[in-house]
Amino acid sequence: MRHYLPNIMALLRLLTLCLLLNLSPIAQAVAETLYVAPNGAAELRSGLAAKGRIMQSLLPGTPLKVLKTDARRGYAKVQLDSGQTGWVSLKLLTDAAPRPAQPTPTTVIQEAPPKSAQELQAEVSHLQTELIAIRQASSNILRIQAERDQLQESVIALRKELESALRDKSALNDDQKQSWFVIGSLVLFVGILVGVILPRLSVRRRNQWGSF
Repeated sequence: MRHYLPNIMALLRLLTLCLLLNLSPIAQAVAETLYVAPNGAAELRSGLAAKGRIMQSLLPGTPLKVLKTDARRGYAKVQLDSGQTGWVSLKLLTDAAPRPAQPTPTTVIQEAPPKSAQELQAEVSHLQTELIAIRQASSNILRIQAERDQLQESVIALRKELESALRDKSALNDDQKQSWFVIGSLVLFVGILVGVILPRLSVRRRNQWGSF
C-alpha cells in the first residue's frame, strides 16, 4: 500500500490541476474557426478589455482561429491567417461561414447588324443636308451682324448731323437776335434824335416868322 501511495498522490495532483484548469475563467478552447459577423467590422485588440490597444480592424467575414476564450469578459484570443494574434469581442463573431459572393450578371451588349449601302447613303445625305442648313444659318448670322453694324454706323452719322444742325440753328438764332437788337437800337436812336431835333426846328421857324 505504501508503494502505491506516491502514485495515488501524483494522480490526485493531476486531477486537481485538471479541475483548476477547467474552473479557470480563461480556458483552453478547441482550435476552431470563427468569422467576423456581417453586421459590422470587428477590432483586434492587444488586451481583453475594450481599453486594449486597437491593432487592426477586421472586415466582416474575416476567418479567425480561436486560441482561447474568456466567457466572463466576452472576449476570445484569435489568430489571423497572417499569424497575428489578438483579442476580439465574442459578440462580433459567428460560426457561420460567409456565403461566397455571387457573380454579378453581365449585360450582354448585342452588336448592331451592319448597315446596307442604301442606309449609309441615306445617312450621308441627311448629314450633308444638316451641314448645308448650318452653313446657311451661319451666313445669315454673319449677314445680320453686318447689317446691324451698318445701322449702328448710320445712327451715329445721323446723330452727328443732328447735333451739327442744332448748333447751326442755335448760331442762327443768336445772329437773328443780335440783328433785331441792332435794328431796335437804331430805331430807338433815330426816335430819340427825331424827338430832340424836331422841337428845336419848330422853335427856330417860329422865331424866323416872328422876326418878319
